[in-house]
Amino acid sequence: MTEIPGLTINEAEYPLENGEKGKIAVFIYGGKSDPSKVLDLAVQQYVENNGYNELIDANLDNPWMRIVISDINSMHQEQYDSKSHKLKQKNN
Repeated sequence: MTEIPGLTINEAEYPLENGEKGKIAVFIYGGKSDPSKVLDLAVQQYVENNGYNELIDANLDNPWMRIVISDINSMHQEQYDSKSHKLKQKNN
């Protein structure tokens, strides 16, 4: 089976320090089966034998979503500054 009923994915790429691109994928399941089992299978199929980081809701109150990130150690990093690092930038 190549499609899993009720499962959607959102993918985005981001630049890495070496000039290549990493990927972030958000899986959301809205079906009637056990979400943990469905998402475990989907993530396994998606990442194959590649290294990745997987994020799961810290409170475990949203078992219908998983986030997978590749190449996290190759991302651009800089010292955090609360004045300039914001989720959304204000328009001037």
